[in-house]
Amino acid sequence: MAVKNTFKVFLSKDLRKKYGIRSFSLAKGDIVTIEAGSKKGEGGKVLDINHVDAKVSIEGITANKADGKQKAFMIDPSNLKITRLDLSRQERLQKIKDLAARKNIIVEDEPAPAVEAPEAEIPEVPESQSEPEEETEEEKAEGENEDDQQN
Repeated sequence: MAVKNTFKVFLSKDLRKKYGIRSFSLAKGDIVTIEAGSKKGEGGKVLDINHVDAKVSIEGITANKADGKQKAFMIDPSNLKITRLDLSRQERLQKIKDLAARKNIIVEDEPAPAVEAPEAEIPEVPESQSEPEEETEEEKAEGENEDDQQN
């Protein structure tokens, strides 16, 4: 089994002070800002980490293709800074706690950020179409008789 490379990315000043560490492994769901390059100053949620090409795609950061379509703009992890960690996975939270404990910093369990599901719009259906009328036993029997007559 091949071991994938982890991308260590610098933490923001707030996170450095909070956890007592300078950098941490990047993962899907982390919120990052771009510190260098043509997209400097922009940021968003990490959508994909390509370990083969050593690049990262970020939500909302796209490039225009020649045919006018949009594609994910891949960014080198060295140009990123983590502004919020996704600690929904227990292993990452424990790793942060272990690293912070080296500096005598106690990390409280943070609730995972609530993901708001978009509200599905339910189209209003007129009452006449809302529920199909059920066939009575007599209508079912008549339907069976018609089938028998056709055969």
